[in-house]
Amino acid sequence: MKSIQQRNLCLTLGFPIRLTGSGSTRCSGRVEMFYNSDWGTVCDDEWDLNEADVVCRQLNCGRALSAPKEAFFGEGTGHILLDEVDCSGNEASLIECLAREMGKHDCKHSEDAGVICSESLTKPSISMNPVGEVNLDQSVNITCSISTRIYEGSFILRKTSGPFKMIEWPSQNSVTFNIHKMSFDNEGLYLCQYRRKISGREFKSPLSDSISLSIAVRLQQPSISLTSPNRGLVWSPEGAEVTRGYSFVFICSINCSYSEGQFFLISSDSTIVATKPAVNHSASFDFPIAEYKHQGSYSCVYEVRLPTRRLNSTETGAIRVVIKLTAGILLLLFVVLLVVCLVCKRGQKAKQPVTLVQTQLAATVGSCHEDDREDYVNVCSVDTKGYLKEETVRVEEEHIYEAPERYKDHDCDDPTPDSNFRKTKDVFFRQEREEQQEETSQVENDYDSVIQQLNEPTLDIYGNNEDIYLDLQFSE
Repeated sequence: MKSIQQRNLCLTLGFPIRLTGSGSTRCSGRVEMFYNSDWGTVCDDEWDLNEADVVCRQLNCGRALSAPKEAFFGEGTGHILLDEVDCSGNEASLIECLAREMGKHDCKHSEDAGVICSESLTKPSISMNPVGEVNLDQSVNITCSISTRIYEGSFILRKTSGPFKMIEWPSQNSVTFNIHKMSFDNEGLYLCQYRRKISGREFKSPLSDSISLSIAVRLQQPSISLTSPNRGLVWSPEGAEVTRGYSFVFICSINCSYSEGQFFLISSDSTIVATKPAVNHSASFDFPIAEYKHQGSYSCVYEVRLPTRRLNSTETGAIRVVIKLTAGILLLLFVVLLVVCLVCKRGQKAKQPVTLVQTQLAATVGSCHEDDREDYVNVCSVDTKGYLKEETVRVEEEHIYEAPERYKDHDCDDPTPDSNFRKTKDVFFRQEREEQQEETSQVENDYDSVIQQLNEPTLDIYGNNEDIYLDLQFSE
């Protein structure tokens, strides 16, 4: 074995170095030296942070974070150039350190030495599972990893705001943080960083990108029901039919862990009709007296107010309310309407026969008053059959009238206009008194009988003697 002077003399020669191997970067990898027109490796005997620190400084990669052994970055090829390298850590290059003679070793490539420098620390990556929104009380896993192959340090998970911090020591170049039972305090932005302490100094990687963690609270859809305490509710295809004047009650309920919420009763035009706090997960909305203004569709919404947000459930299905009248009121209205119709009909029918009597009597009076006309006897001799004849006879019996001398030779009854007018008047008032005394059904029957009796003389006067009647009218 050569003396230290010889070794130093050998190492004082200038030899380029590089970092290579599987997973290597500019500042991390397997250490190799260029010697005799070829690249060779360094054995890991007595290899530690002092030697690694010299290599990192020589490559302008900061300080050494790790001095991995046993071909951490894979086995090299070619010669093993250095063995048993011993540095104080202050040397400017590896050739200034003590070592065995160049090319002399008792190692294999499975013992190739490597370094990881502080400048090799890259920005960690961060991911979350599940991705996106999470539910309340759900667990979340956040994974931080770094491309630098280093295991001695630790990862720190932080929130961008607040004192939250978690630390994990990885077995490889990544670590997973588990957050159990998410609460609203856990919402926010998260990022992670790699940290390594060496000889009282702490080396940190750049901060990772941030990820957002938010909690989604989906309240269950409430249910809605409708009742009527005084049984004024009937269900129909159109909806819930509530009798006007009766009471009805909407009941909204929900199965939710947030029991201190409130219910909104919403109408079909999205107007909030009423608001009530939940009691035992339900609330009742009373309508003491059903009115037409209460018609419409109704639904429920449940709301929970938390310190940082307001949660609302989805709207329930709508219940349509139709206000209707009671069957008794409808029947009463029908009866009243029927009575009014019958009274009107009775009034119209009662006036018609008197008018006919007056018209026929007037025609008789007019015909008899004109004694100079040629057809006077024919008009007066017309048989007024039926009811008109009977009425005229009764009038003659009750009111005896002595006709003037010039009318005595005629066959007409009561030829004077005044007496005929009095007769007509008496017939009218007598018939009216009889109708008021009889029952409605009897009046209807009598009316039909009178109409039937009056139809024949009316037709005879205006049918067979139409020309005579017209002549009399024009002569007047």
